[in-house]
Amino acid sequence: MSVKIDQAFVSAFIAGAYGLPIAHENFDFTPVSGTAYAELKVAQNIEAPLSLTDSNDTTGAFLVTLRYPLDSGSIAIKTMADTIGLDFKIATVISYAGQSVKVNRHGRDVGVAEDGWYKIILTFQYWAYVAR
Repeated sequence: MSVKIDQAFVSAFIAGAYGLPIAHENFDFTPVSGTAYAELKVAQNIEAPLSLTDSNDTTGAFLVTLRYPLDSGSIAIKTMADTIGLDFKIATVISYAGQSVKVNRHGRDVGVAEDGWYKIILTFQYWAYVAR
């Protein structure tokens, strides 16, 4: 597995400068009431050998959970989802420290109310070669 895949997605998201506070994995984060934010996670599937000597391939998903104030409508959150989606569209290649990742699918879940927030999860599925 390669933590560089995580770093590629998180770095690209930060570079996107979306104006949202970010709740990173395993960091303390307290949302500010009434202020939208994004939560980032990367899931990596099992690696499989790609060559006999030096590389594997893997797939996984970069998950962006957008949380907007409840009762604020759906246009602002869906507009942000579209903006982020343009930076992670299909066939986009993201790199970090020699590790490249290619987005091959993406989607937006239906919005739901949860704990005082309106939440939409964006899923960007990827494929990557990983050096052994």
